[in-house]
Amino acid sequence: MKKKNLISLSVAFAFLALSVTGILLYVKQKAHAVEITHTIFGLIFVGFAIFHIINNWSSITGYSKERKSGKIQKELIISGIAFVVILAAAATELLEPVAEAGRVFAAKRPPKPEQLTFNEVVTNKETQGTPLSILIQKNKETELPVVAVWVEDSAHNFVENLFVPAKTAAMPADEEEAREGHFDIADFKAETLSTWSGKAKTKTPNFDRETPHDNFVLKTNTLAKGQFFVILEVKSKDKVELYEAAVSKANGDVFKLKSKDNTLIKSALVEI
Repeated sequence: MKKKNLISLSVAFAFLALSVTGILLYVKQKAHAVEITHTIFGLIFVGFAIFHIINNWSSITGYSKERKSGKIQKELIISGIAFVVILAAAATELLEPVAEAGRVFAAKRPPKPEQLTFNEVVTNKETQGTPLSILIQKNKETELPVVAVWVEDSAHNFVENLFVPAKTAAMPADEEEAREGHFDIADFKAETLSTWSGKAKTKTPNFDRETPHDNFVLKTNTLAKGQFFVILEVKSKDKVELYEAAVSKANGDVFKLKSKDNTLIKSALVEI
């Protein structure tokens, strides 16, 4: 068995495997098995290519220089320049349109479902009454919301606060601090939420921080009985919206907070 023939044939088969898996990766068929196969045969190709170069070193040097004069062959210069140009274009992403052109052959994948997370906020622990869970999902465009939630009786008289923040958050003037997620924190002012301020008999905060910046679920208790209303007021930038749900155990367990505008809050539900 000739070692030179074995190496040459092995390189050829490795090149075949790399060609097939390379085309699959080009058209974005990135199955894990394809990636593994491409990597393994890439390593095999490199290993046998090294032996191939060693065994054919005299021929390779013959391609590079003229035997008599020792001058560098034009083929070496042209191939070397082409290698450097393509490498530089790929490294600087100039060839990205070429590399990504295979996407037109890839099967369209359904969009990934949005993964929602909710921070839990607890208020009115000492209140011995009806437990409520209020799920608040904001819209993506809603920035640093300020929220107050309260209860009114069937005649729309104020009963009690369910959520009033002690602080508010604002975007800092320094762009670098904003990118790092730092915010300007200030004391909550009742006039920030005018409807709640006009209704509330007590304006003492029952949550010691600012309104959560993202979605949250409020675990609280209320003294209200029978039919009552849960009211939510939210402010983001210069926009204020009011959400309301009529709650009664006789009508079910889950109630949706509704608004005329419905642009700041994507979904708000009350569960008893």
